[in-house]
Amino acid sequence: MDISIVLGTYNRASSLLITLETFLRLNVSGGLEWELLVVDNNSTDNTPEVVQKFAQAASFPVRYIFERKQGRSHALNTGIAHAKGEIIAFTDDDVLLHQDWLSNLKRTFDESDCSAFAGRVVPVWNHPKPSWLEMEGQFAVVHFDFGDELKEIKFPPLGANSAFRKNMFDKYGLFRPDLGVRGSKHTITCDDTEFGERLIRGKEKILYSPTAIIYHPVEPKRTTKKYFLSWYYYNGVSLTRTFGVPQEGVFWFGVPRWRYREFLTNFAKWMLTFEGKRRFHHKLRVFQSVGYMVESYRLSREQGNYPKGWRAAV
Repeated sequence: MDISIVLGTYNRASSLLITLETFLRLNVSGGLEWELLVVDNNSTDNTPEVVQKFAQAASFPVRYIFERKQGRSHALNTGIAHAKGEIIAFTDDDVLLHQDWLSNLKRTFDESDCSAFAGRVVPVWNHPKPSWLEMEGQFAVVHFDFGDELKEIKFPPLGANSAFRKNMFDKYGLFRPDLGVRGSKHTITCDDTEFGERLIRGKEKILYSPTAIIYHPVEPKRTTKKYFLSWYYYNGVSLTRTFGVPQEGVFWFGVPRWRYREFLTNFAKWMLTFEGKRRFHHKLRVFQSVGYMVESYRLSREQGNYPKGWRAAV
């Protein structure tokens, strides 16, 4: 088996069906051996029936796998354990595949000695883009586009369009179960970021392929200011949980002192900026800073002691 595609899903039978149908339109050479593993992460809707009906109609192997433990990382790790392919690719249950996605993914691995792959993710707008939204430098609206050239990158692939040689999981382990979304709550993320960082620290080669494209429809509920503020707060929480609390320096209540300075700087910029887009941008950074601080405090309490160099605020 050349490639195993792992797709985790939870209570998204309607969007999953649309995603699965795009697999039927893939342009795949006759010599490519591949399989699709749909990991049902304890869904309560008609996901099993959707997958089973699709598997009967597909001309390629489709396997339905049930994972009771709630959480994206649990689902992906279960898919990895069942995968037969030398390459394991990941995508989501709410995307549309370009017809050449799989063949271009495979070509990237065939023509280069890379350990991991990052494909292009293009947002699809089915409603007007809010005037306050600045796409550059944010990932609350899913996108991953770094130009039109094949190139090595030094940052993690995005989970919705990523692939790894299977031996990377033997070498670096699986996705961390304390990271990744759980159920219908889009809160803790960074499961893909943390695993990608392990490969980067191991000096593995990661290639970005602009021709292996996945389209990601933008849901209206994900383009509200309320959603963005929540996303940035939990992004701060997620990043802190991913990388942990520094072990040296001055800490106030388990939070690095420089995090307070960061918060105050962002808060001042928010208060003193009057242009709409820039003002909201600074507000997002304030919410992210609060997430950093809250999770730093929680981790320090959970560890039972404060990092070296801690001293209480007076």
